[in-house]
Amino acid sequence: MSQGSKGTSKLMVAVWLIVMVFIVTMYVTNSSDEKDNDHGSATDKATLERIQPVGKVSIEKAVTSIDFAQRSAEDLYPRCQGCHDSGLMGAPKFGSLVAWAPIIERGIDNVIQVAISGVGSMPARGGCSDCSDAELKSIIQYMMDNAK
Repeated sequence: MSQGSKGTSKLMVAVWLIVMVFIVTMYVTNSSDEKDNDHGSATDKATLERIQPVGKVSIEKAVTSIDFAQRSAEDLYPRCQGCHDSGLMGAPKFGSLVAWAPIIERGIDNVIQVAISGVGSMPARGGCSDCSDAELKSIIQYMMDNAK
């Protein structure tokens, strides 16, 4: 063997020893940290508490309609009064059989669908966005019943 290969071997042994000392030191340090793990888990718990969401959403029952009592047609009609009392923009006048007769002939179910989607210058749901379908039906029936 040549002189250069002996020097390389000694260098490799020295590097190997340094790496082994480093590995043993890391092992000893990590095992002592495991004893202090209670402190680390307390820190983790505190961190988890700080980053919790502000609120939670809970849906216990599906709501398909507004839960308050149905309002009467007489109570809701004033919302329609602006157009239907004067016939504004072609709205059938309240109490006019001539204006309501062709609408009555179509049937209430058809009229309700038209009222829900809107027609001409009448907005959807007749502008009563918080009225249920049943309330719209009662208002329309009220106007139909009062056509003379």
